[in-house]
Amino acid sequence: MADGAYRVRFPKLFGQWTGHDLADHGSALGSFRPEFYEGLRREDEPVVWRFIEEDYLSKYKSFVRIDFDWMADGLWEIPFPGSVALDLSLSPEYFGMPQPRAARIHAWQANLDTRDPGAELEDEDFDYEASDAEGLEIAKEVKLYLGDDYYVEFRPFREISVWDGEAIELDVPAFITDLTR
Repeated sequence: MADGAYRVRFPKLFGQWTGHDLADHGSALGSFRPEFYEGLRREDEPVVWRFIEEDYLSKYKSFVRIDFDWMADGLWEIPFPGSVALDLSLSPEYFGMPQPRAARIHAWQANLDTRDPGAELEDEDFDYEASDAEGLEIAKEVKLYLGDDYYVEFRPFREISVWDGEAIELDVPAFITDLTR
C-alpha cells in the first residue's frame, strides 16, 4: 500500500482471532484467551496477526491439532495456529493414514473416552501425564506422515516441526512471547 500500512489478507480469520480467541466475553463466559497471549496489548494485535499470516497462513495448506473431544477421532482442523476453536473433526482415514497409525490415534482417543465426564480431576483414576505423552508422540507421527504442507500441533501454538528427519515440538514463537511479557 502507498501509505505503508499493512493490509490484512485473511480478514475473516482476523475477526475470529480478535473477536473470539482474544476477546473477553463478559462475566458469564470470561476470556478464552490462551495463556501465551496474556499480556498482549491491543496495539500489538495487528503485528502478531501479520506474523501469523506471513509465517503460517501463507505457508501451510491446512492446520491440524491432535486433541480430545468426546466420541471424536482425535484429529481436528483448526483455523490458525494456537486457535481456541476446533473446526472439523477429521479421521486418520481422511488423510489416508496407514492402519497401524490410525489404530494408535483411535486407541488414544478411546482411552480418553473411558473417563468419567462428571468426575473431578483429583477424584479420577486416569493417567493424564501418560495420555498427554502419547498424544504428543501421535502428533509427531502425524506431522511426519502429513509432511511440510501441514501445520500440526498438540498443544496450542507449539508447532510440531521436522528437523533432520525427527519430529519435535517447538516452543510458542519468541516473537509472540516477547510481546506479551
